[in-house]
Amino acid sequence: MARTWPVTRSKEIALAAFDAVAGPVASVLSKNRPHPTHPIRNILVVEIWHMGDVVLATPLLRNLRRLFPGARICLLAKEHARELLRHSGLVDEVITYDFPWTASRDKYKPARYDRSAMSALIGRLRAENFDVTLDCRMDLRSNVLTRATMAPRRIGYDFGGGGFLLTDALPPSPATQHKVEDWLGLLAPLLPLNGSHALDDSQPRLRVTRDERSDAAGVMRSYGIDEGDFVIGIHPGGSHHAKRWATNNFEVVGRSLADNYGAKLVVFIDPAGTGSDMQLGHDAAFLRTSIREMMGLLTCCSVLLCNDSGPMHIAAALDVPVVAVFATGNPDWYGPRGLAHQVVGKGASWGETAAVDVDDVIEALVHRLELSRTSDRVAWPDG
Repeated sequence: MARTWPVTRSKEIALAAFDAVAGPVASVLSKNRPHPTHPIRNILVVEIWHMGDVVLATPLLRNLRRLFPGARICLLAKEHARELLRHSGLVDEVITYDFPWTASRDKYKPARYDRSAMSALIGRLRAENFDVTLDCRMDLRSNVLTRATMAPRRIGYDFGGGGFLLTDALPPSPATQHKVEDWLGLLAPLLPLNGSHALDDSQPRLRVTRDERSDAAGVMRSYGIDEGDFVIGIHPGGSHHAKRWATNNFEVVGRSLADNYGAKLVVFIDPAGTGSDMQLGHDAAFLRTSIREMMGLLTCCSVLLCNDSGPMHIAAALDVPVVAVFATGNPDWYGPRGLAHQVVGKGASWGETAAVDVDDVIEALVHRLELSRTSDRVAWPDG
């Protein structure tokens, strides 16, 4: 099971104490109501964290759409989910809210907690009359949130406290399991007992329109980049500093591929400006984009070089090969899905980082260059 927070002895004791006190009270109040038997028509999926987390939930959304074709599927998420899932057909509505505890810093600052706004959100979720909620965060706060929706079925994992708040509390999955498999595991209580509904493939997928790809091709051509070139997209950002391989390392790798193999370089600058000052030569393109613009431009890249980040998962979901640097985190849990991708680095535990060798990253990109010479290229639309 992919861990979403560091498991420490003190947290385990605190969560166990909460369950011991609150569990019996909740059991009396709920009186073990049976599961409703009416058809599932209104579904809420909760993924309130980062862009990459939303991408990893797409196999679940796709299977929900196939298993319940007449149901309304809503996603509770940050605003970026609306952009990521546009044109995908995976959800009928994205309900957006930026929960303060998902912030990168000052997440417990009282001023961040707008009680009236959160109360209004809960009121809206209850008014939607969801039949079932699915949440994969394994977090007490998430279980409290889904319980507050008053949905008659609430599916999640009994890990992280508050499992008694769920109607279907699933046991933790194997410790080596990828986050995508954690999401798909939530479908088990909803599948027919005879197993006649096999799950769809587990590859995260996003969609970019032809017009978006055409616009992206036009941008590439304006920088002197053509579809026959070996184009390396570089995204040096990450959700926190431990995930960000030093930008000078990206410089060394980029210049090596450009000088020795004629690669064209496109740098995607994140909102914090990461990578804007890299020295890559006068031919490199530096781009600040919207999410949808970045998605279109990624489809014009031969490979994306990046850290463990949202763009890593976005590129993989668009079938763009990825070379991902894992200086921290667990690639078994959160690595890019698919055979066309390569992880460099073994990652490290929370709060720690491990060295990733520049030569290993160069070798991975050269291997991708060699593969690109023998594989069919997707033609760019006219710009």
